[in-house]
Amino acid sequence: MKKTLLFVLICCFLGSFTTIAQNDVGTLYFKDGRKLHGLAKLINGDQVKFRNAKGEKAQRYHFEDLAQVVINDREEPSTYIYLEIRKGFFNVVRELEIGPVSLYVLEQRGYSAPMYVGGANSQMNMMHSNFYDINNLYVSKGNSGEITHLGSNQLFSKNFKNAASEYFSDCPVLVTKIQNKEFKKKHVKDIVNFYNLKCNEQQAVILKKNQ
Repeated sequence: MKKTLLFVLICCFLGSFTTIAQNDVGTLYFKDGRKLHGLAKLINGDQVKFRNAKGEKAQRYHFEDLAQVVINDREEPSTYIYLEIRKGFFNVVRELEIGPVSLYVLEQRGYSAPMYVGGANSQMNMMHSNFYDINNLYVSKGNSGEITHLGSNQLFSKNFKNAASEYFSDCPVLVTKIQNKEFKKKHVKDIVNFYNLKCNEQQAVILKKNQ
């Protein structure tokens, strides 16, 4: 009975691992205009492993040569680009909203390296690694291309409220909604969408009146 249970658990584990490791259907768009369609998987933080079909030899491409990568890894296809999140530092981010204000997320998931601590009799004990899941949010406004860090799932909501209120200060009605907690950190896509649809239109009216 125990052997049967162990066998089932091992099969379940291997099945889960295979699902995670599978490549998804995707399209690579190169800066020189080329396009490749096949199976794609993000690796090493700045590369894509690509193969034309299952079973074929994989090729690796760096995001420096890519305009964008679209992968069917969610209910809706995800678009990934190589963004300079701060001067001299580039990361692969996923597009969440595109418009007058664009929203991106830098997703970092994995396991921390195991640590060794001293125990009794000078023995070193290994502490198990922990899984981490960090999502950093970035926004850019207009044609300037300047990227601003808006917050992450590791920051307190108050920090996000202050950062969002400052960033969208040119739209008082949106700031009020953020301050009144009508819009919270979990509503960040709604915040950007509101700005693009309501506030941007409001700014255009103000500019027209001043002309």
